[in-house]
Amino acid sequence: MDALIKITSSEFNEDVFKKIKALIKSLGNAEITIAVSNKRNDISRQESKDEYWNRLNKSVLDIEQGKGTVFTMAELDEYIHKMPV
Repeated sequence: MDALIKITSSEFNEDVFKKIKALIKSLGNAEITIAVSNKRNDISRQESKDEYWNRLNKSVLDIEQGKGTVFTMAELDEYIHKMPV
Protein backbone atom coordinates (compact mmCIF):
# COMPACT_ATOMS: atom_id res chain seq x y z
CA MET A 1 0.00 0.00 0.00
CA ASP A 2 1.24 3.47 -0.84
CA ALA A 3 -0.20 6.51 0.86
CA LEU A 4 0.41 10.20 0.32
CA ILE A 5 -0.98 12.43 3.03
CA LYS A 6 -0.83 16.16 2.37
CA ILE A 7 -1.92 18.59 5.04
CA THR A 8 -1.14 22.15 5.95
CA SER A 9 0.93 22.91 9.01
CA SER A 10 -2.15 24.34 10.70
CA GLU A 11 -3.96 20.99 10.24
CA PHE A 12 -1.10 18.95 11.70
CA ASN A 13 -1.91 18.19 15.30
CA GLU A 14 -1.64 15.34 17.80
CA ASP A 15 -4.83 13.70 16.52
CA VAL A 16 -3.59 13.59 12.92
CA PHE A 17 -0.20 12.34 14.12
CA LYS A 18 -1.88 9.51 16.04
CA LYS A 19 -3.89 8.51 12.95
CA ILE A 20 -0.79 8.46 10.79
CA LYS A 21 1.07 6.49 13.46
CA ALA A 22 -1.75 3.91 13.58
CA LEU A 23 -1.71 3.59 9.80
CA ILE A 24 2.05 3.05 9.80
CA LYS A 25 1.81 0.50 12.61
CA SER A 26 -0.83 -1.45 10.67
CA LEU A 27 1.51 -1.78 7.68
CA GLY A 28 4.28 -3.54 9.56
CA ASN A 29 7.72 -3.00 8.09
CA ALA A 30 7.14 0.08 5.94
CA GLU A 31 9.26 2.87 4.54
CA ILE A 32 8.22 6.32 5.72
CA THR A 33 9.19 9.59 4.04
CA ILE A 34 8.45 12.95 5.63
CA ALA A 35 8.76 16.08 3.52
CA VAL A 36 8.20 19.59 4.81
CA SER A 37 7.91 22.47 2.38
CA ASN A 38 6.62 26.01 2.52
CA LYS A 39 6.43 26.07 -1.28
CA ARG A 40 3.12 24.67 -2.49
CA ASN A 41 4.17 24.13 -6.11
CA ASP A 42 7.63 22.59 -5.79
CA ILE A 43 6.82 19.67 -8.09
CA SER A 44 5.61 21.90 -10.91
CA ARG A 45 9.01 23.58 -11.05
CA GLN A 46 10.70 20.21 -11.56
CA GLU A 47 8.67 19.08 -14.55
CA SER A 48 7.54 20.50 -17.86
CA LYS A 49 3.95 21.46 -18.56
CA ASP A 50 3.54 18.30 -20.69
CA GLU A 51 5.02 16.10 -17.95
CA TYR A 52 2.64 17.65 -15.43
CA TRP A 53 -0.45 17.05 -17.61
CA ASN A 54 0.66 13.51 -18.43
CA ARG A 55 1.09 12.77 -14.71
CA LEU A 56 -2.28 14.33 -13.91
CA ASN A 57 -4.08 12.43 -16.70
CA LYS A 58 -2.47 9.16 -15.61
CA SER A 59 -3.66 9.77 -12.05
CA VAL A 60 -7.21 10.42 -13.26
CA LEU A 61 -7.11 7.23 -15.35
CA ASP A 62 -5.75 5.23 -12.39
CA ILE A 63 -8.61 6.45 -10.16
CA GLU A 64 -11.19 5.69 -12.88
CA GLN A 65 -9.77 2.16 -13.19
CA GLY A 66 -10.03 1.63 -9.44
CA LYS A 67 -6.27 1.74 -8.84
CA GLY A 68 -6.42 4.38 -6.15
CA THR A 69 -8.16 5.13 -2.92
CA VAL A 70 -9.16 8.54 -1.67
CA PHE A 71 -9.85 9.00 2.04
CA THR A 72 -11.34 11.82 4.01
CA MET A 73 -9.78 12.10 7.46
CA ALA A 74 -12.93 10.49 8.93
CA GLU A 75 -12.71 7.61 6.45
CA LEU A 76 -9.00 7.20 7.19
CA ASP A 77 -9.78 7.03 10.90
CA GLU A 78 -12.46 4.38 10.29
CA TYR A 79 -10.10 2.39 8.02
CA ILE A 80 -7.29 2.45 10.56
CA HIS A 81 -9.56 1.20 13.34
CA LYS A 82 -10.60 -1.78 11.19
CA MET A 83 -6.96 -2.84 10.65
CA PRO A 84 -5.62 -5.68 12.80
CA VAL A 85 -3.03 -4.47 15.28
